[in-house]
Amino acid sequence: MSSRIQLKDKKKFLKWFLQRYQMKRRESMWILNYLLNHDIVLNKTKFVEQADKTPRGIKMAAVGVDDEPFRFYKEGQEFDHPEQAFHEVRLNWHTDLYIELLFQDAFLSPEYVTVLEDNPFAKWNDRLTPDIDEEVDDAVDAFYLQEQRQQLLDAIDQALETDNKTDFYSLVKELKAIEDKMEANCSPS
Repeated sequence: MSSRIQLKDKKKFLKWFLQRYQMKRRESMWILNYLLNHDIVLNKTKFVEQADKTPRGIKMAAVGVDDEPFRFYKEGQEFDHPEQAFHEVRLNWHTDLYIELLFQDAFLSPEYVTVLEDNPFAKWNDRLTPDIDEEVDDAVDAFYLQEQRQQLLDAIDQALETDNKTDFYSLVKELKAIEDKMEANCSPS
């Protein structure tokens, strides 16, 4: 998602979105239509998650989700007046604008994921809980141990084929140590 999203892709997405979803606030539709019809402003618009963390962001919710209908964020302040946001967008067309659209099954939509960009003010991995972080570490460790085990098994096969008893006994000892680690990692704490 690091590459810049093309204007044509943003337009295609907005047309798709406006045909399928009804926003909780009609002013949200006005803003999205304004963006669709003003290439210069749309070029400065980025679709992101956590628009509230950006210097200038808007969160808009569609009907069918539990989120608040509309929020505008500017330099750490929060507003709920779409008219204020609309004027801000029009007057400051040269400044980056970050929009977060909240709608049902957003991440199952290839249209949305195509235009979604990393939020430079709130990276996705900053939101990982310590539990998830630990699970990922454990999975990587388990994968690494499994890879080591497979390499040792291959080396043991090679030692058997070449009748190299010294390597065989050394490799079997290493294999035992790896399998003990694997067993220790699998047992409940």
